[in-house]
Amino acid sequence: MENRSELPRFDVQGLSTAPCFNRDNLLMQSTDLEEVRAIVGKIFRPHGLSVVTGVHGLLGRMHHVRHGDVSLNLLDYGSEVVIDPGRLENFFLLQIPIHGNAEIECGNRRFVSTPQAASLLSPSLPLRMRWGDACPQVILRIERGAIEEHCEKHLGESFSRPVEFEPELSLNSPAGSCLTHLLPLLADAMSIDNHPLMNPLAFNQFKSTLINALLYGQSNTARDGIRRPAGALAPLFVRRVEEFIRANVQEPLTIESIAEHAGVSASRLFSGFKNYYGMSPMGYVRQLRLERVRQELVTVEASGITSVTEIATKWGFAHLGRFSVEYKKHFGESPSASLRCRRKSG
Repeated sequence: MENRSELPRFDVQGLSTAPCFNRDNLLMQSTDLEEVRAIVGKIFRPHGLSVVTGVHGLLGRMHHVRHGDVSLNLLDYGSEVVIDPGRLENFFLLQIPIHGNAEIECGNRRFVSTPQAASLLSPSLPLRMRWGDACPQVILRIERGAIEEHCEKHLGESFSRPVEFEPELSLNSPAGSCLTHLLPLLADAMSIDNHPLMNPLAFNQFKSTLINALLYGQSNTARDGIRRPAGALAPLFVRRVEEFIRANVQEPLTIESIAEHAGVSASRLFSGFKNYYGMSPMGYVRQLRLERVRQELVTVEASGITSVTEIATKWGFAHLGRFSVEYKKHFGESPSASLRCRRKSG
């Protein structure tokens, strides 16, 4: 009988061939050990690098693309190598082998990373790695400040530094499955000029979702053991939060930025707002933005934009299929039907 609980295996090969890894962002292709070490060190940090005697000689190759606090990298040494960076200090890394395997020593943990078992490396833990012969890896880098700021806003006074993750991350777990859906979206967005996800409204929310997948999906020191219920928020306080959202709905709001304005943790804000309004703060933001989209679709003077795609993207809706379904559920008609009404009235 089929095991329905088993999740589909992640196609890391498809991620490694994403259009974002192209000639324009090929930083290095070299057989010179010092050149390879220097260029990789500029993107990550200075480190020890040595080639292990094997069948193949060193052939370093690296692609790098970055947006804000997040970068995607494709790195291949073409040979078995030992990498000794000490502590990463300023950033977190999620490393996924395309094929082959890598021995990882991170903190007091030792394990073998494969295409189905990524390594999630924390900046405060000592690190040493041995990448196998022909073991190219897709590497997601997230700045340490971005994750620590996210934790402060989500966990409030419960949070204390440093954030350290369990370094072995199964991509076939529910948490890993979430990440493997997000990474191809990020790769696609970074490969296309003016991609809807690169809109500040959409990207801030996407980055928040990506960090939440790590924070709430993988065991870590920031969240583990915190189970205190959030205190109730006074109705007047919740209404002030509502007023802030309405006044800034056109800005790249996230649950973290709203909580920072409110002066509470994101978890407390989420609980209090949902108890009072029956929806999350970001659900309320999305509802308001849907209403703004409809206003521009049906009102001739509201906007010079005449495309459903342009209007939806302007308000942070990057996935047009989901947007159309949500819009129709909310207003009882498709976005294109609303736009036709505007044109008729015009």
